[in-house]
Amino acid sequence: MDTLIESISEVQNNDSKLVLIVGKPGSGKSKIIHEYSKNTGIPIVDFSKVFANNTKDTMNTMDEFLKNYRFDVLLIDNKTALYARSEEDLKDILDEISKKVVVVSTWNGFIENGQLTHIVNNKEISYPIDGSFKYVLVS
Repeated sequence: MDTLIESISEVQNNDSKLVLIVGKPGSGKSKIIHEYSKNTGIPIVDFSKVFANNTKDTMNTMDEFLKNYRFDVLLIDNKTALYARSEEDLKDILDEISKKVVVVSTWNGFIENGQLTHIVNNKEISYPIDGSFKYVLVS
């Protein structure tokens, strides 16, 4: 938990304010984000509700949502509604949102050889670790 709190503090003044909680299935990513939510009173966003009956594109929908969002940190755990809505790359979506608010998201995957790998629908997508995000490893 301390590592997550430190990472959030470190990104607050960055252009990109993205913190990923990285681990394989069953590693405890959700437990960490739920514990942080409980300790801070910041809710974990349910994207199925954000996108319900909304036909606008993903970023327009998020911009509208953020206009009324009252917290400094956006907590994201279940991203199924994002996957279902968009052919866009999840990391690109999170990067874009994190320009407006600190984003803390669970990330099903791992870090190896300087690469962040995302596992989604039994596919692996890799990204360079380029300093544009912070991460907390859960094993």
